[in-house]
Amino acid sequence: MSATRDTSSVASRIDVSGGRVAPYDLDAERSLLGAMLLSREAVGVVVETIAADAFHKPAHARVFEAIVGLYGAGEPIDTITVAGELRRSGLLDQLGGAEFLLELEASTPAASNAANYARLVQNTALLRRLIGTAGEIAELAYRPGVDAEGALDAAEAKIFDIAQRRRSEEPQPLGLLLEQHMEHLDEVYKHGSRIVGVPTGFHQLDDLLSGLHASNLVVVGARPSMGKTSLALNIATHVGVRERKPVLIFSLEMSFLEITQRILCSEARINSKALRQNALESADWQRLSSAEERLSTAQIYIDERPDVTVLDIRAKARRLKSQLGDLGLVVVDYLQLMTGRNSAENRQVEVSEISRGLKI
Repeated sequence: MSATRDTSSVASRIDVSGGRVAPYDLDAERSLLGAMLLSREAVGVVVETIAADAFHKPAHARVFEAIVGLYGAGEPIDTITVAGELRRSGLLDQLGGAEFLLELEASTPAASNAANYARLVQNTALLRRLIGTAGEIAELAYRPGVDAEGALDAAEAKIFDIAQRRRSEEPQPLGLLLEQHMEHLDEVYKHGSRIVGVPTGFHQLDDLLSGLHASNLVVVGARPSMGKTSLALNIATHVGVRERKPVLIFSLEMSFLEITQRILCSEARINSKALRQNALESADWQRLSSAEERLSTAQIYIDERPDVTVLDIRAKARRLKSQLGDLGLVVVDYLQLMTGRNSAENRQVEVSEISRGLKI
């Protein structure tokens, strides 16, 4: 069976000439459009899920656009009105006339399955985008005199864009959210603590924030040499040692040795300058030994790569969480040193994109 025939359900990955073709599902596309022609409710479900570029067959994309146009204008949707919309655009005869729309309508097993058809169409569209992007990345690498770092940055941006298009968050009803919130309040009440998030170890800060909360992006801002890094590392150490939660630290400015020394001196309550100058007293050595023992059992992980990107952070955090089952805190020191898109209009736009990526 040819991979390009409309009667195929899901395109074969091998065509008659032996070459590979991108995946598509024409049956799902036809069934989806038919469901939209039969049910206005189906249109409302589908428009939140996919766009016209998700369709492999151009004719299907044109019909989808006509249906969505009518839906947005509040007009009725059926084979007659859609045919009229396509006729006004000069597309009806090119697509096969009104008979083409009747065939779409007749090919739908059940209009109530529109969401499932949409998922099938979206899945193959995502695979086609991935294949296309992989080809673009390959072309980048083949260009004469290409800068490897620049090509890698562009490749990461392309993959990240595909991942973002895949995200789909459904609006939640207030009743369900209230129920979940009451359950959360009940757990907090049973816990008996005013700190409902991850404690920072700074009591006044915890009173203000009630701890650090899941999905929060907290930016520490101050003038140079005011102790931003020390504050972040102290919080990370508290979460790792006292709260016994895994912590991942990305240090773009300092090495493993510098970060380790700062954490150790802070935990031991000794002057780091005395450590660097080999001016420790016997009591300091005892405190260092005790601090080393506490820190050695903490799940604190440090990455010192200076050119880390949002994708790097995302990948490493996901991998560590899959290994440990939890991740209490991620620290990035510091935001201004992170690498973003080389093609960003200016550094302000680049940092804004980095912040948005971290929040996501």
